[in-house]
Amino acid sequence: MPKSILVYLIALFFLIGSMLFLSSFFLNTSSEEIERQNSEIIFEAKNISLTLNFRESNLSLKIDSSMINSLKDEKNLYVFNPVVSIFGKDISINLISNRGKISYDKNIIELSNNISIEGNLYQNIFQGDAESLQVDLNDKNLKSEKIMLFLDDKEISFNEINFRDKEVFFKGEPLYLKTSDGLQTETSFIRLKSSGELIIPKKIEVKSLK
Repeated sequence: MPKSILVYLIALFFLIGSMLFLSSFFLNTSSEEIERQNSEIIFEAKNISLTLNFRESNLSLKIDSSMINSLKDEKNLYVFNPVVSIFGKDISINLISNRGKISYDKNIIELSNNISIEGNLYQNIFQGDAESLQVDLNDKNLKSEKIMLFLDDKEISFNEINFRDKEVFFKGEPLYLKTSDGLQTETSFIRLKSSGELIIPKKIEVKSLK
C-alpha cells in the first residue's frame, strides 16, 4: 500500500474517532435529565395487572396498565394508560385514563387526564367522564370535582359515588339531574337501590322545564 494512502487512512480513523467521541459527549450531556430521572426509579414493569379489595366490602378492584413504576422515597406506584375495573354483585364499572397514581399507604388511587367511565349498576347501564378522579378503597367511594354520567335517559352531574350495602349514593354540592323530558332538578344526593330503582329526594328544586 502506498505510504500516502496509509497516512490518509490513519488520519481518517483519528477523525472518525474524534467525531464519535464528541457525539457521545453531547448526547450524554443532553440526556443528563433523563438519566437523573431514571436513577430515581426503583423498579419498572410493563403490561401488569393488580387486584385490590375495598375495605369491609364485597367489591373488588382490578388495574391493568401498560407500564408501572415507583420512585425512591415515595409510597406511590405510577401507572400509565390504566384501566380500573370495579366489580361485585350487580356492579361493574370501568375507569379508563391516561395515567394514575396508587398511594398504597393510604389505599387511594388517583386518575387523571381524560377519564372515561362506563358500566352497569344494578341493571342500569351508564357512561360518562371526569377530568380527575380519586378512588378510596377504605371509604368505598369515588370523588371528583365533576363527574358527568348518562344513566339511561338521565344526565347527572355530581362529585361523589358512595358504595353502600345494596345501594349506591350519588352526591353533589349540588347534584344536577336532567331528564329526557326536559326536567332539570337540583338536590344534594340521589340513591340507586339494588332493585334498580332510582330514589330522588322529595325536596328538590325544579330549575327549568321545556
